[in-house]
Amino acid sequence: MNQENKETQNLAPRSQKKPGFFKSLFAKRWTFPAIYLGAAALIIGLVVAQTQDAKPFNDAEKTPEGTAVTDSGNSSDTAPVTANQELAWPVAQQDEKEVQVTMSFYDETKDEKSQAKSIVKYDNNFYTQNGVVIGRKDDKPFTVVAAASGTVSRVENDPLMGQLVEIKHDNGYVTYYASLSDIKVKEGDKVVQGADIAKSGNNRIEADQKNHLHFEVKKDGKNVDPEKAIKR
Repeated sequence: MNQENKETQNLAPRSQKKPGFFKSLFAKRWTFPAIYLGAAALIIGLVVAQTQDAKPFNDAEKTPEGTAVTDSGNSSDTAPVTANQELAWPVAQQDEKEVQVTMSFYDETKDEKSQAKSIVKYDNNFYTQNGVVIGRKDDKPFTVVAAASGTVSRVENDPLMGQLVEIKHDNGYVTYYASLSDIKVKEGDKVVQGADIAKSGNNRIEADQKNHLHFEVKKDGKNVDPEKAIKR
């Protein structure tokens, strides 16, 4: 009799059998969102842990094998660049209405979802964004201008960041422009605010951003959020 009961149970329709644990788990609506949020939190935690002893984003190793992570040092100092001058948006006036920020500055005070949008993945490494990425909706090149008057302190072609320009200003400010093309200035040049310095282009580490400008602002050696430092 027991043998007959076992055979009867084995012949039961599949729909009557209890589903396995994993099948039941993934059938629930909350499972995948929970897994996604957990993974995002883990990645952010790893990035924050790595940034404590890491090099700044624009000072990463010169080869694709570099394992540097960005420095996420923040500052609330938004004093004028000179006694009578404040930072301006580094885009020519005719292009201002066409451009937008496509990746924001990594801010440790923001929620995890916002932080996740400011992390760059390259060559199996994660980098916090210590500037902003600016691009046009139509992906067309645009004119990049000096955010303030100053002296061009650096012009080079970096393997990861692409063509770049760095300008030193008064009061400890430095502005950094990368992912450029058609650079019009050289090291040592004096430039005035709004002067054309290059066209937007692309770089290797932010290749998925297509044609864009990578723009950073530093105050006394620390990166600050360009969108907070510039009055628009």
